[in-house]
Amino acid sequence: MFSRIHSAVCKGIEGRPVYVETDISRGLPGTCIVGLASTMVMESRERIRSAIINSDLDYPKGRITVNLTPASLRKTGSGLDLPIALGILASCEYVDQARASEFGVIGELSLEGSVLASEGVLPMIISMKKAGLCKAVIPAANSIEASLIDGIDIYPVRSLIEAVRIINGWGSGNRPRPLSDERESLIRMTQMQDSLPGDFKEIRGQENAKRAMTIAVTGRHGLLMIGSPGCGKTMLASRIPGIMPEITEEERLETAVIYSAAGKRGADGVIPTWRPFRNPHNTIGRAGLIGGGSTPVPGEITLAHNGVLFLDEVCEFDREVIESLRIPLEEKKIVHFRKGESYSFPCDFQLVMAANPCPCGYYGDSVRICRCTEAQLARYRKKLSGPIMDRIDMKIVMERVEYDELTEGAAGKNTVSSEDMRRAVEKGIDFAEARGRTVRNADMSDRDTELYCALGSREDRFMSSAYKSLQMSPRSYRKTLRIARTIADMAESERITEEHLAEALSYRLTDSVNE
Repeated sequence: MFSRIHSAVCKGIEGRPVYVETDISRGLPGTCIVGLASTMVMESRERIRSAIINSDLDYPKGRITVNLTPASLRKTGSGLDLPIALGILASCEYVDQARASEFGVIGELSLEGSVLASEGVLPMIISMKKAGLCKAVIPAANSIEASLIDGIDIYPVRSLIEAVRIINGWGSGNRPRPLSDERESLIRMTQMQDSLPGDFKEIRGQENAKRAMTIAVTGRHGLLMIGSPGCGKTMLASRIPGIMPEITEEERLETAVIYSAAGKRGADGVIPTWRPFRNPHNTIGRAGLIGGGSTPVPGEITLAHNGVLFLDEVCEFDREVIESLRIPLEEKKIVHFRKGESYSFPCDFQLVMAANPCPCGYYGDSVRICRCTEAQLARYRKKLSGPIMDRIDMKIVMERVEYDELTEGAAGKNTVSSEDMRRAVEKGIDFAEARGRTVRNADMSDRDTELYCALGSREDRFMSSAYKSLQMSPRSYRKTLRIARTIADMAESERITEEHLAEALSYRLTDSVNE
């Protein structure tokens, strides 16, 4: 007998509808799965057989043929276990075929018949919703992330027999309610942060660095911090998500989809729906940073989408790994090609880097003496190439924090808090949007730069002098104007003044880590 079950697979971070067609005919007992199935899907035959038998159901003794359509789409992942099992049971008339056609099904099976969590449930549910389905059966362990999707009734299950009962409608008095009945409480769980970023007011000193970070976040400018060990670079960077604008519902869903596809779920099933902060170790490889693999998966730059990518001790990273950021920084996405197919991952993030001025860390320090040789300094300087440095809008040199700045009395008077910085960021963004500028200043085109960063006669003479004396390049000149536009936005100024230009130039003077 023939049956058909709706399901889906994950291709990159996109869900694709899949139909599981099952036919049981006379012949030697066996199960054949066709339709460009991966090894993981082919191995499901033994899991499904044991799960059906251990659920006290009869496994058919005929020839079982399972076809996964469309045949041109490669099927991977363990989420097809449950729909294949239900397809076999529907062909045996254990499952009502007419009712089963109303449901989309996702889930991995254990040998005892339990339904286990699957990766990529969120994008798969979205694809089912787009395909017109209004009901879905998913693993109970994925129920919290599924609560983010409205407009489709979600039925979480813990076992194969529970999925059969839900589809057949047996025992309607005890039938579980759809997840939509509890959606509001589950959404609140997804919005809880297990560790909020610290407050900037906890950091003593480095007020100039805080100012630079506020400007960088307002215009989404890339930032490089250079300073001796222990001056506070990592502490400052880790608090940046706390001053970024509140995440929108669209960004929240984008972030959740990425983490769902990557299988990044907490022990309680909660996936991040706030602005992420990614801090990969300097030993990370190219595939780990930008994504990849035989079946491409998101890398750190995609996991940082809508949030912060922090590269600490950036000069200790492999040079080729850092060079791989050049195209993603420009395009805001990364595309991988595997076996004739393309996989596109978004990567629009706030880039923050930190580096020591030299291998020993004390080049230019006011107290400690640098003991690096010229050869060591030369090798260290080559870690960040000219093209990468040119893509970093702002560079700041952080000074040693003096003892007087660490005391409560001195620090409490002038210390800027995260709330103060967030208000400044929001004021600058609101000022720009009120004047029709929806593109962030760092991403302005050359045409927009000429339009929105026009200078008066005094400012033009000032920049002409700076351009010649500092030997600026055309790209450096335009980046300076964009930074100055951000500073002017924060001051709610229609015009860019000499003061704004002077401050912007101060963030462009450090062009290499040794300076």
